[in-house]
Amino acid sequence: MRTSHLLAALFLLSAPGLTACDGGDAKKSETKAETKAETKAETKAETKAEAKAPAKADEVHFDISADKSGVLARTASVLETSEAVSADDPLRGHLADVSHHAEAGASNEALCKHIAGVRGDQADSPEDCAAVLEHERVHLGPEIFKQMEQCIQRATTPGALEQCEKAEKEAEKLLHEKKHGDGLEKDACEGLFNHFEKLAMDDAGDQAEVVKGILEEVRADVVTTCVEQGTKVELECAMKAKDMETLGKCESTVL
Repeated sequence: MRTSHLLAALFLLSAPGLTACDGGDAKKSETKAETKAETKAETKAETKAEAKAPAKADEVHFDISADKSGVLARTASVLETSEAVSADDPLRGHLADVSHHAEAGASNEALCKHIAGVRGDQADSPEDCAAVLEHERVHLGPEIFKQMEQCIQRATTPGALEQCEKAEKEAEKLLHEKKHGDGLEKDACEGLFNHFEKLAMDDAGDQAEVVKGILEEVRADVVTTCVEQGTKVELECAMKAKDMETLGKCESTVL
């Protein structure tokens, strides 16, 4: 009898413990389910937010090892790619070879039209846009500017155009650091520019002032580029030339 009472007491003591344990397991399962649901909801929200965020434009870098141009090619390319200089002007024909046939690419005006279409109300005026491209052509040279041209033409968003500009600035910096010219003197380079301008204006006929305006815009760039990338062979040949047809046959490739 005492044994039965003892067993009953023990059972009563143990029963609440069992009930509490069962309740704890249930609560733990509920918490785990809630946490899982919350995590799933957060992940879904993050994925949705990422889908809505605009895609980041891929970074662009130009290959400066493609640069084969001295100062003459850089300067001539500015005139060869401006629609302000008539395509049938003798000057364009005389500069074709020395510019490494820059005229075969897109004109500044065509590129600016594309840029304006992408940027909309935020675009620069056609004149300001063309001036920027003229400076960049001198700094980069025909070969590397071709990469810039392709970058612009591929761009369909302002962000993509921004990457093109970043790549252009990066290439400029690298070219300044990696000069391949003969270290010409600034005075000699200014003389070269003045001679080139005079011959170009003589060759342009009634478009002489148009040519002068384009060249004067990039005068400082040409002189700097001449010091850094110009060669003695170019300088000597150009300074001996009596007309643009002769100058157009000067060697303008830097190997």
